[in-house]
Amino acid sequence: MPAINWTFLCDYAYVDANGRASIIRTFTFIRGPRLPFRYPQMFLAMEYMADMSESFTIGAAISAPSGKQVARVQLKKNSQGDRVGQVQKGVLPLGFYNVKFEEEGEHHVEIFINEQAVHFLPLMIHTQVHTPPTEEKPSP
Repeated sequence: MPAINWTFLCDYAYVDANGRASIIRTFTFIRGPRLPFRYPQMFLAMEYMADMSESFTIGAAISAPSGKQVARVQLKKNSQGDRVGQVQKGVLPLGFYNVKFEEEGEHHVEIFINEQAVHFLPLMIHTQVHTPPTEEKPSP
């Protein structure tokens, strides 16, 4: 079974032709104006290791504090022939788009390999606190 070496939540991530990852603005919380709100784009960037002869699925899901799943993405990685025992290391960015958050609090970003949860990251969702304007009283 593949293993996850590291993972980050970020605004954008990609891998160039040489396999080098670019990860832009990591975060552990999102502050929205009020509930519900939509977050336009976020990525889960991760480095994995797997036997090159193995095909597997890898994905992630975001769950609200109530347990409701708010987003899910999954990819299938195909084997690279019969190279048993040779380990492949790769970086994989998984994108989530237009995610609707309806609850405040600790959400979980769960990572799945072959439909089995192997890790999770906490993601705190907050709303902005607006202080009502104070009325200025005229000076006597």
